[in-house]
Amino acid sequence: CEDLFARLAKTRVDLRTSLPFLQGSPDHHPEHQEQRRGDGRLRVRAGQVMEICGTNDTCKTECLLQAAATCVLPKSCGGCASNAIFMEMRSGLDPLRLVQILDSRIRRCQSSSSSGSQLLEESLRRFELVRCYNNVDLVCALKALEQREREEEAAAPSSQERPRRRLVLVDDISAFYWIDKSFDGGPGSAPRRRPADRPYGLQGVYEAIASNLRRSAEALGAAVLATRNLQIPPGGDPTKLGAPLPKAWQDLVSQRVVLRLPNPSANALVASWDLPKKPGTSFRFAVRDDSLEALA
Repeated sequence: CEDLFARLAKTRVDLRTSLPFLQGSPDHHPEHQEQRRGDGRLRVRAGQVMEICGTNDTCKTECLLQAAATCVLPKSCGGCASNAIFMEMRSGLDPLRLVQILDSRIRRCQSSSSSGSQLLEESLRRFELVRCYNNVDLVCALKALEQREREEEAAAPSSQERPRRRLVLVDDISAFYWIDKSFDGGPGSAPRRRPADRPYGLQGVYEAIASNLRRSAEALGAAVLATRNLQIPPGGDPTKLGAPLPKAWQDLVSQRVVLRLPNPSANALVASWDLPKKPGTSFRFAVRDDSLEALA
């Protein structure tokens, strides 16, 4: 019976992220009254993906870092005290930015008896960074992640004895889209010859990513946040999402938000929901030293 309840608990994820455009239930802990507005709970089935889309100037990676910081921080500092795994695809992540966010939030904690350096070290130990230099690296990393979880589960059947990895972050899922698409050949050209037992191309690689990401996240009982870069020419329609990713990936995405920066000088971002559609609904927010602040 306990095993059944444990499996059921892993199928649903209710995770605090501090992303202001996620309008979840407020935090009812009195010590976190000031964080209610930016609580931003993510509620999905384990293995489902929330996709954050936007151009290069819309702070997508910053959103992932803020969610990761909330995940790894101890509960005394408004976090989840869980592990986060960050799959970096663009080699542009600055780890010191995560340290800055964590340090600033820890300094705001007034009720904790532990020292700030201890809390910072404890939080950083919960953060795992994986650098992927192509989509094959990502597939291999996901396979290894699932295998590690299976081995840890066999070695320590009790979930309390294993690290809780509740959040998987991918930045960015479209980084190698055009490289993989080139294996399919251009318009009107014949597909490249390749061994029948080793097919490689846009559809195949995203099918492998979607399949392995779903299995890994389900094994972990984790939610997935992924960014996707949009290539919009100057003067183009910001609501257009550009070239669609293959169907295998689209089927995995249960929520999608599109970020825009209407006025670069104003430093105010706008988030609009694309999946599920919420016409006329948008959220304005700005990046601060240690958080994303919701604007009126």
